[in-house]
Amino acid sequence: LGKSKLRSLGSIFMLIRLLTTASISEVLGGAKIVCTINLCLLFSFGS
Repeated sequence: LGKSKLRSLGSIFMLIRLLTTASISEVLGGAKIVCTINLCLLFSFGS
């Protein structure tokens, strides 16, 4: 394995890591939004 091939592999892994962390944070953010909407609905119907 040459240095250039290792470098390209490293950049690919960095891209994958960035994509996975971004998608995880997006999913968590969406879950937070859904939870707040559900809480608002519960409170509006409960009162």
